[in-house]
This record gives sequence, structure tokens and C-alpha cells, in this order.
Amino acid sequence: MEQKVLQELKELLNQRREEIIKQLESIGTRNEGEEVNFSAEFPDYGDSSEDSAVEVADYTKNLSFERGLEKDLHGVEKALKRLEEGTYGKCNYCGKEIELERLKIRPESTACVACKKALKGEA
Repeated sequence: MEQKVLQELKELLNQRREEIIKQLESIGTRNEGEEVNFSAEFPDYGDSSEDSAVEVADYTKNLSFERGLEKDLHGVEKALKRLEEGTYGKCNYCGKEIELERLKIRPESTACVACKKALKGEA
């Protein structure tokens, strides 16, 4: 892959990383000393039983959202590491180059379209 294209994809990955971190910080706090570890904060809307029910529901939703975002962040950071190591853009399953269009849409991809479809049972 050309150096210019790799640089563009690196910028996409860094932008994605910052977006994810911003979203994580909006629902929780980053744990010190941890690379990818946030804790969703329990909201405090008041003392009524209705407020408590909403707090629990929102916390549950935020906890699920946090876990998904942390997974995404981990994938982005692994892709950035592969870029540094010179292994970025190769399918983990067949070893072929991942389609550039796929990488532009989802730069943290680890599989080509054919292998991803096979993994999902769509091939």
C-alpha cells in the first residue's frame, strides 16, 4: 500500500480514536493507569423512586454503550499498532490485502470482505 494512502488511513484511525474517547468521556471517567478503561458514571437525577428507576435505566444503557465503545477503541488502537509494525491492511484470515474501500469505511478492519462474509456464514 502506498505511503500516502497509509497516512490518510492513519489520520482516519486517529480521528476515530478521538471521537470514541470523547464519547466515552461524556458517559464516564477514564481509569488512571489504564490504556483503554473507562467507567460509566451512575447518574444522579434526584431522590424519588421514579428518578431512581430512570437512573438505573440510564446507567445500564451507558454501561452497555461504554463496553461497545471500549471494544471499538481497542480495535482502533490495534490497527494503529499494526500500522507501526507494517502489517496493517492484511487480512488476518487469508493474508491478502484488505480492500481499500473497506479500510476507508472501517479503517480498523482485520478481515477482507470475502473472509468477513465467510465468518458470518454469508459466503
